[in-house]
This record gives sequence, structure tokens and C-alpha cells, in this order.
Amino acid sequence: MEQLLAHYTEKFTKIDGNIFEVFSQFYSLDLSEIENWLEVQFKTKTLKNDKLSTVYRQEGNKCYARKDRLKSLEFYTKSLCSATTNGKEYGLALANRSAVSFEMGEYENCVRDIDLCFETNYPKDLKPKIYIRKAECYIFLGQKENLKECINAMQDFVVKENISGKDKYLSKIEQFKKSKNLPTTNFNSETSHEVPKLADGENPNFASASSKIKISYEQSKGRHVTASKNIKKGDVLFVEKAFIFAPVFKENKELYPFKCYNCLKDTLSCIPCQSCTLCFYCNESCRVCSWNECHKWECQGMQTNIWHDLGIGFPAFKAMLKGVKSGFRNIKGNHEEDLRCFGSTDDNYPYFNRLVSNIYRSKNVVPYIVMSAVVVVYLKKYTDFFVELLKEPKCPKRDSDDLVRYVGGLITKHTAQLSCNSSIVEHWTYSTSDMLFPDILITVACGIFPSVSIMNHSCRPNVTNFFICDTIVVKALEDIEEEEEIFNCYGIDYRGMNREYRQIACRNIYHFECKCVICSDPAKEVDMLDSYLCPECKGLIPEVQKSSVSYCVNCGEKYMLKIFRIINDQAQKYLENDDVNQLELLVQCLKIREQILYKHHKDFEEVYYRLYSYYVENCDAENMFKYFHLWLTNEKARRGDNSRGIGTKLYEAALAILHCLQNGHPKHCNLKDFLQNVECMIKEAKLVLNLYYPAHITNRLSAKIQYISHK
Repeated sequence: MEQLLAHYTEKFTKIDGNIFEVFSQFYSLDLSEIENWLEVQFKTKTLKNDKLSTVYRQEGNKCYARKDRLKSLEFYTKSLCSATTNGKEYGLALANRSAVSFEMGEYENCVRDIDLCFETNYPKDLKPKIYIRKAECYIFLGQKENLKECINAMQDFVVKENISGKDKYLSKIEQFKKSKNLPTTNFNSETSHEVPKLADGENPNFASASSKIKISYEQSKGRHVTASKNIKKGDVLFVEKAFIFAPVFKENKELYPFKCYNCLKDTLSCIPCQSCTLCFYCNESCRVCSWNECHKWECQGMQTNIWHDLGIGFPAFKAMLKGVKSGFRNIKGNHEEDLRCFGSTDDNYPYFNRLVSNIYRSKNVVPYIVMSAVVVVYLKKYTDFFVELLKEPKCPKRDSDDLVRYVGGLITKHTAQLSCNSSIVEHWTYSTSDMLFPDILITVACGIFPSVSIMNHSCRPNVTNFFICDTIVVKALEDIEEEEEIFNCYGIDYRGMNREYRQIACRNIYHFECKCVICSDPAKEVDMLDSYLCPECKGLIPEVQKSSVSYCVNCGEKYMLKIFRIINDQAQKYLENDDVNQLELLVQCLKIREQILYKHHKDFEEVYYRLYSYYVENCDAENMFKYFHLWLTNEKARRGDNSRGIGTKLYEAALAILHCLQNGHPKHCNLKDFLQNVECMIKEAKLVLNLYYPAHITNRLSAKIQYISHK
């Protein structure tokens, strides 16, 4: 792809007229380089291969033998995706995967894989074993009727096929018939896919948005979102299903495992595409839906890996497909049309089509055009897409060549729109099995959410979001007053990037200069917290990297920074000392830093937390609360009152305190006050963490707290 871009950037430099005219000019050039590139890709096409399926299954067996269950599941799924549909290897992969699901307690997934296995050319002599596994699943699930059907089917099969070891299996069937210790209620799956409700219901004029918000317009700001009512922290402001999304490829050109290609649901018992080896689905309904909507046009591209190389051109192609049925409808009118109504749950293409592209501000649109040309050449040469599109009643062009050029212009425009408006879809996962909270966000897709896209950017936003499958949930991060603007963060956060780099990012990616509350006031930058204390007036002396001097922002006195740095380094040595008298060293470090550092300096974080941890170990409640509160105050000043880190530490501290209670009466503490403080910590933690996690995660954490507190 890099060679293509280099070739056409040199050949095509003139960018005049609207984007459809520009693409048409490009399409008139010699496109043999693109055609040759596609031919090379198609020569290395990846097809179903039972030999490769066997290799993956054997790797899965190795992982299974060493108890690496997730990795074994991943290899069995690869084996399934590579196998000829419903052949022997297909069945073996399903059966092996069902064994892992069974061991993990994923009984419903296990049953699904076994049912699919029965539809394949699975060896007859192995079938009784998976019948037994299926029956055991129904016992654990408490499903008596299904158990009865299963053992009857197993008995008929064993007798009819005269399976070797028939007597042994018939004996097992009799044992199942005598099972009386089934659970009294059916097993209920965790409702991890449920989305919350919008605050005050949905705005009838703003799809997927709360009635507490509205679209507004000012010439200097353009379209933006404001509060139509007072908003409370935690209110759900948007619940929007992706207009389109494209899964993100990993470095090995594979998709992230256990995510449905059509809806992004977690799925251990996925079923593969019947043609390509990359895409898999949570059920047959999703597979059919995906094929009919888009996958029939993209499947060969998956087999040749062109979508991996096209990057953002891939979701742009999927966005174009969404416009086919409406004839790529575009709503005419200015911003007043959006104030009247924006968004639709039935056909959101025309509203997506109204999102800004900033394509004429881009310094180089050749990459967009080249990617679009690759897509239309692929569609024209390797699929019958344009033949079928011409049959559509609302097809905007009747000449084949005109239609190809028109679609190429659309994909170019959509690529630019996605560059400015798309969201990275991230799902929570655990770095290790013993983690209390999901602590890692994995990027699973690039999606577009037209209503959410109307929010302007701030480096210090007043909303936050998380994703449930392919749906974004946006919550208020703080109380927001009526008519106040609601700001999203476009990934350019003041806590992780200084003002200079934030402005560069905003200009280069989004083509605007940020004038948010942080960018407009240097005193609010996080770097200002990492200042030294003026010996004269206790004002702030900012740390200036690569400089030997700084000035007090209050009295203007000049100071040599070397002296402060040396003293702070000496304090750090107390933290690094392994002396047995740990408490004395920590206190000494703190005393030194209190003399020279601003109270919210980053170097207080470690010493506060280590003092808190020391007193947790020694069950000293008074000092435990003292230093945790100091750490908490410092963290809030640096990251905001509602950062996820604050919520997780509050929970962890509450757990530590409850464990302390279990080990005996805490020292220096009134028990009633002690428990009230813990209750307040848990309440605050829940309020904060509900901003970042779906309810099924925080509910599980609440249950854990309750369990420990009642032990």
C-alpha cells in the first residue's frame, strides 16, 4: 500500500473541484499499479484448508494440556475457521472447544458447540462422549426436560448404530436417569449485553440522545451539544448503536478473538464465515445478517487481506454500503435542518452524510483517493457489486462508469468523515485472572456514532463513555447546568499531553485550534501542580525542563532549580532504602517534601500510598484513613474528582479495611465511625466506577463487597 501511495502522490497533485470531480480525475489516470497490486493480493488468497485446521487443533491440544484454556479456545476457533464447513475437522474442532467450555463452566456455550458438532461429519465412535458432556451440561444448568431429551437421543444413537462399548454407555444413561440433584432453578447467563436507559427518555428530535440535551448552533462553534435541563453526574446522555463499525486487525492480520464480527458480542462458541477464515459470529442470525448487508462484497477482500492494508478505507467502504438502499440519500439544508431533527434508528445514512469531512482543509487527500480507487477497482473486477447496484430502484446513476466514479467519490468523502468523526471502540478486559477490576482497554473496532459526533472537543471533557458490544454509552462526568455546553474528548487529554502537543494534534487531525477551559488557562495545566514552594511567599515555582532557573508565579522571585531538585532527590532515597525501619524512612521523606513541594505534586503520590499500605498491614485505622485521604486528595487534584483510578482505589481500600475488621478490632478507632467511613468510600467508588464500567461489572463488584462485609 505504501508503494501505491508513493506512486500516485507523485503522479496526482492537482486537487480542484468537489470531491466527486477530484475522484473522477484520478480514476481517469492509468490505474494499472492498483490492478497489479490487487492481482498480487489475490495470488496469496487464503482459503479453507483442513490440513491447516489440523495444525491449529493440535496447537490447541498442547495449550489444553498445559491448562491454558483461553489460548486453547483461540486455537480451536482458528481450527474451526480454517476447516471445510461441516467436515470431519470442523466437527473435531467443535468437540474439542466444547471440552474447554465445559471445564470453564460455560455450559450453554458447550451445548451450542456440541449441537453444531452433531451436524458435521464427526466420527460416530466419538459421539457418545459428547452426548455425555451435553447431558452433564444440562445437569449443571438444571434443565430437566433437555436432559431427558438428550439421554433419549443418546440411547437411540448407541443402540441403532451398535456403537463399540454400548453396554458402558447404556449404563451411563441409567445413571443420568437416576439424577435427582439438579438445581431447582435454571441457570441464568450474566446480562453483559444490556444497555442502560437514557436520562428522561430519548429526545424525539435527536436520535439516541437524552431529552436532557439538544443540538445548538453558533457560527464560531458550529453544531454542538448543550444541556436543555440540569444534568446530574452519572446521567446517561447517549446510548447509540454504531452506524457502522469495522473490526480492527491485530498485528498478525487477524481479528480479535471471541468478538462477533457482526455485533461485537463476546462469544466463546462462535461460528465461522462459510468462505473466509477470518470472520466469525455469535450465531447464525448474525452470520446471515452480516452476509446480506456487507460481507458478500467484502469476503474475498478478507481472503486476500486487502482490508487490513486499507485501514480507514475499510469502514468508509462499509459506510457506503449502508447508503445503497436509499440511493445514498443526502439531506439538503443548513444547520437549521439539524436543529429541527438529527438522526434516525431506521436509516442513519443521510445524517452520517452530514458530518463534516474537512477534506478541503487536508494537506494531502491522495491517500483517501487511492484507498477509494482500490476499493472500486476491487468491487468492479472481483465482485458483481456494480451489476447488482444498477438493479436497485434508487440507484443514482444508470451508466456503469458514472456509477463507479460516483461510488469512488462517496468512499473518498466517507474516509475523510471517518477521519474526523470516528470513535475507537474499546472493550474492558483483565490483564490477569486475579484482578478485581477489568484494567485493560482493548481496541476491537473503528466505529461511527453520528449523534455522539456532534459534541465538540475539550481537553477536559464533562462526559465519559464506555462500550457495550457495538453500542456507545455516554455519561455525564459531573453536574452540568442548563444551557452549558457538553464536551467530549477526542483522545487529546490534558492529563496525558501538554498544551503544545495537544494543539498540534488538534490542528493536524481535526483542523481546529482548541480553546477549551484548560488550553485557555495555562495555570490549569497538570504541569503546574508539579511546582516547588517559594521560600518567601509559599507561591508556586514551576519546574521548567531543560532550564536551570524558574520564577515564583506569585512574587516573581528568581530561583535556581538545582537546589530544589537535589533536596527532592535526597527525599527519594529514603523511599528506595530497604532499611527495616520502614515507617521512619517514609515519614522523613514526607517531611522533606512538605517543605519544598506544592501539596499536589506527583511525588507525594507514592509516599502517601506507601504510608497508607503500612498502616493497613498494622491495622491502624486512624492513620490508615489519614494517609489514604491524603493520597485521594492528591489524586483528585491531578486527575479530576471522578477519574477511574480513584474509583478502583476506593474499592480496594474498602476491601482492605473490611479484611482488617475480619482480622480483629482495629486500633485507635471507634468501630461505628470506622464502618461509616467504609460505607462512604464504597458509595463514592460505585458512583465513580459506574461512569466507566457497564452495570454487570460494578454489580459484580458490589456483590463481592457485600459478601466480604457479611463474612
